[in-house]
Amino acid sequence: MEKKGLEKMVLSHTHDMENTENKTNCNDASTKENGLFLSPTDAMEYRAYKKQKKIGEISLAMSRSCTPIRLGEDAQRICERAVRIRQAAVKAPLTSLLSVKEYLTRNKMRMDCVIGGNGEHLTKVKAYEIKLARKNGVAEVTVAITPSLMSACRYTEIKRELKKLRRAAKNMSLKVWVDKKHSFPAIARVARICCEVGAQYVCVPHFDGCERLRYDLTRGCLLEVSEVNTLEEYKRLAGAGVGRIVVTRPWDIYNEWLKEAEKIEIGKVSSASQNAQKTEKVEDKMPQIAGEKPITAQTKEVKPVLPPKPALPALKTDGETNYRCRLEGTELKFL
Repeated sequence: MEKKGLEKMVLSHTHDMENTENKTNCNDASTKENGLFLSPTDAMEYRAYKKQKKIGEISLAMSRSCTPIRLGEDAQRICERAVRIRQAAVKAPLTSLLSVKEYLTRNKMRMDCVIGGNGEHLTKVKAYEIKLARKNGVAEVTVAITPSLMSACRYTEIKRELKKLRRAAKNMSLKVWVDKKHSFPAIARVARICCEVGAQYVCVPHFDGCERLRYDLTRGCLLEVSEVNTLEEYKRLAGAGVGRIVVTRPWDIYNEWLKEAEKIEIGKVSSASQNAQKTEKVEDKMPQIAGEKPITAQTKEVKPVLPPKPALPALKTDGETNYRCRLEGTELKFL
């Protein structure tokens, strides 16, 4: 008998535990299906917060971009848009630097000067152009590696040339540009040489897997990728941690990115809050009778104040009138 009683207790306990587990699973499923409900005002505030946060992230990502000024383009218009987007710098050759120098200096925008042409100039010519750029208040200079030295794998001469250019640049940021037509191991070796020399950036055109060069950069040297044309490429490079991104059409990319902030939607709004909002609107639209106050939720809840009830006269407690009796059936009996 005792064993049967213990078995019944164990079975009842396991049954109760299974019921509680089923209830918790049902509650979890219902919360997952229903989601989080917000009131209309809270949803609007949260949407505005998410939108502002998205715009801040876009502005922060665009602050790492740079715009090149090419021959035949309106340099003034490019500089104005770069200032509005708050880009990091404007890249221009030494010949068109004087036309945008005053505007960029007034708006505290950094100037990136491209010197040396395609890289086949003499080292003395490159050093002289760096000195001219420094006198004009340029903050960054971009120098191209000599293609003939790269093709012949003459890395010792490349390192010697970069050291001379680093001394000529002094307090300016030296950026070394390498063409993507060379093999990836050759570009990675030049990137390591740039780190040893003390260059601030290694610049390459965009190609598949170009962000892998970051792993070969040391001593604070960063990676710059140019010829970026689409928003998807910009997002991928910005997420990979590229230090500088040269965009050919930054204004279009910026406006296309802002459209994502406009499409932000917040989950669901509770039905109770929607009904409360509807009732408030209905009460506001109720007709008003002439000579009466408008009917609102507050006026409905107010109750009229009644006059206090008159106090009843006190009963006499004399011994002659203070009788004790009760009614039994139809007869009155005294106690």
